[in-house]
Amino acid sequence: MAATDNQDSKDKIRILYVEDDQTIRKMVTIILRQTFPELTLLPAENGQEGLALYERERPEIVLTDVRMPVMDGIRMAREIRNLDEHARIIVLTANSDTNRILEAIEIGINHYVLKPIDREKLQAAIEQCLAGLRLEHQLREREEHIRQMAYSDSLTGLPNRQLFNELLHQALAQAGRHRRPLAVLFLDLDRFKMINDTLGHAVGDQLLQTAGRRLRECCRRERDIVARRGGDEFIILLPELDDLQEPARVAQKIIDAFTRPFILPEHELFISTSVGVSVFPQDGRDGETLIRNADLAMYRAKEAGRSRYHLYTPAMDVQASRRLALESSLRQALERGELLLYYQPKVNIKTGRIASIEALARWNHPEFGMVPPTQFIPLAEESGVIVAIGEWVLRTACAQNKAWQKAGFSPMRVSVNFSPRQFQQIDLAEVVGRVLAETELEPCWLELEVTENLMLENEDHAIAMLRRLSEMGVQISIDDFGTGYSTFSYIKKLPIHTLKIDQSFVCDIDSNRSDAAIVSAMIRMAQSLQLNIIAEGVETEEQRLLLDALDCPEMQGHLFSQALPAEDLGKILERLSRRDGEG
Repeated sequence: MAATDNQDSKDKIRILYVEDDQTIRKMVTIILRQTFPELTLLPAENGQEGLALYERERPEIVLTDVRMPVMDGIRMAREIRNLDEHARIIVLTANSDTNRILEAIEIGINHYVLKPIDREKLQAAIEQCLAGLRLEHQLREREEHIRQMAYSDSLTGLPNRQLFNELLHQALAQAGRHRRPLAVLFLDLDRFKMINDTLGHAVGDQLLQTAGRRLRECCRRERDIVARRGGDEFIILLPELDDLQEPARVAQKIIDAFTRPFILPEHELFISTSVGVSVFPQDGRDGETLIRNADLAMYRAKEAGRSRYHLYTPAMDVQASRRLALESSLRQALERGELLLYYQPKVNIKTGRIASIEALARWNHPEFGMVPPTQFIPLAEESGVIVAIGEWVLRTACAQNKAWQKAGFSPMRVSVNFSPRQFQQIDLAEVVGRVLAETELEPCWLELEVTENLMLENEDHAIAMLRRLSEMGVQISIDDFGTGYSTFSYIKKLPIHTLKIDQSFVCDIDSNRSDAAIVSAMIRMAQSLQLNIIAEGVETEEQRLLLDALDCPEMQGHLFSQALPAEDLGKILERLSRRDGEG
């Protein structure tokens, strides 16, 4: 318990010594300073002075004589005990003061030392008080450790769900009193499960720790609370908002911060986040409602394409009910024959012929009708049903392509999209090989489309898997090209055949010079690497003309044809076949 020389006296244990006899006070003071140099001594000459000093300083130990003028030691001890039932009190009294000793014991003093004062007995009494203080300190530290374990996330050190809920409850009470808005931000890491499953939980934990620190850096001030809710979910409390635009600014700052790579000891990972925002009082007046609504808004951000934020609106409650209904019936969709496969042509601009066909899944729900893939594919991904759906799409597309070939149509490739969950399957190449064998389709007539970001999330696995598929004779295409962080040197390492320019660059190509310059650079890069390149999302003649001028050989989009059922596309192929025969 001894204090170092450079410690402030406030850090030392303090002992209040109250004695009116100057001779005894001097003697006891010498004993205290020689035996307990680590203590800070607070002297007083009577009970009244001692009580005032105790109220002001709250010392840990009180040593007092019994008989004193103005206010005696017994009365002072009683007043101190009323102020603090845990105060440690030692009284000095004559052997003849039996009644005083009994009165002091009744008050609940810790020790009494008889006069004339025995140095060893006085030292023993003080040491027992110090031992009690040390034990109290250890218990407090243990309690604080237990509290930290109960309220802190063991992985990131951030507040956990329980502590966040308590802090939110306090903040709501204060916001209600001061009539100030506050916001709750709910977010998770997009496609985190794939990283966790592919690279292992140790890497996943490192990513969560780094993400937690990055989120703290994005907050406005110390009173903003960042907590880990569980898994890859984080939640942020923004109390006392100055204006209602602050939550959106913080959310965008977080999204921008997550565009930077996460540098881990053995990996460099790219991962985005989706953020939902709810605001008190308009989006809810209690913590449970605000958290639920922020969660709904986050799912809306994911459905809109991830790496973005959404503010809660009441319409999301209706969407949430629909989402639950879709999720519960998605598992039976395959068995009930509700899933359909549509096909969209990719056109060679120079010849005007269909170069290949992309297979696109659709869901004809008995209650909601045709459900867009942007709604049910994320649900399938999260639930794991995407693996079964993906294999069905692959088998159906291969079988249909073989049927068209048997009907006498010119052979062409059919392309199938692979989801992140599918791509991490260890036996993916075996699944593809088995489907090709069962449908009797030659591998060269199958093209597999994988997204650019999927490639970047686990480079070694991606290259190894693509190489196995490519060696089988299957064509490989990078979908949504330009939306990730690929470099020229990285693309060179991939065993791929085609790049698909993302439609976000195509939609404004005729009015945005930057998009036109980017697309031009992509086309030149593909040509230099001897890769085919396709522009998707072409909807206007102006876009087609500009892309043609930039020497883009193939295009896909509603300008040429929307996605069609196999029967309708078959009629088009039959018509084209007859035309070619007549020619």
